[in-house]
Amino acid sequence: MIPVYVINLLRSPDRRAFMLEQLAGADVAGEFVAAVDGRACRARGPALLSVGERALILSHRKAWRRLLASGAGYGIVLEDDAHLGEDFAALLAADWRAHSFDVVKLETVSDRVWIARRGAPLADRALRRLGSGHLGSAGYLVSRAGAHKLMAMTQRLDAPIDQTLFGHATVFEGRLRILQLAPAAVVQDRLLPDAREFATTLQEADRQLLTEAIRRNKPRGLARLVREAARLVAQAQRIARLWPSMRRERVPWR
Repeated sequence: MIPVYVINLLRSPDRRAFMLEQLAGADVAGEFVAAVDGRACRARGPALLSVGERALILSHRKAWRRLLASGAGYGIVLEDDAHLGEDFAALLAADWRAHSFDVVKLETVSDRVWIARRGAPLADRALRRLGSGHLGSAGYLVSRAGAHKLMAMTQRLDAPIDQTLFGHATVFEGRLRILQLAPAAVVQDRLLPDAREFATTLQEADRQLLTEAIRRNKPRGLARLVREAARLVAQAQRIARLWPSMRRERVPWR
């Protein structure tokens, strides 16, 4: 059986209780991984990342180490705000050896993403090749090979964990081979219908932080023109490459 690792901060027992309820409802056993407290990593990583972002990277690294030490071929990593969908236990019993990947994204954030028009069946869902960034790190399955790659990719703590896992550069440049489970089997609190007001508030806060970071690092003059031209060329190349076999759509959750 594939191990399930749940990242949880020790001083968040309410979140631990929530995940125990989720796992019990799915008839799945999980192993809790003590999340790294942000106060333990203030001096690590670039200033652009917050203390919480650095702590989250280190927490996911702990889960990957647990997988590599276990001898298992695959492991599922969940954050402690993950809602599990229908028949989640079937994912643990599936034959993942029939598929080639480093990481399978089990989660959706309801954004439109590029994914393969066709996929391979898995239980009552499908595995489809991911062709563009699809952020969020609340639920994914990682192979041993993928865990080794991710350990190497996160040594410098230079990007948020979801960017490393499912960001544009990782997907489009082929740093990892990533599949998307469709429909997805994991969704975060902020994307549930009864959490829409919270989601709006959180997205606005994220937008303000991102705007400030962009403003601080925004190029001027000729450098800006060069960057915009390069962005447009890359976008055209990306569409030309993806269009024949992929389409843009929102990945549903159930």
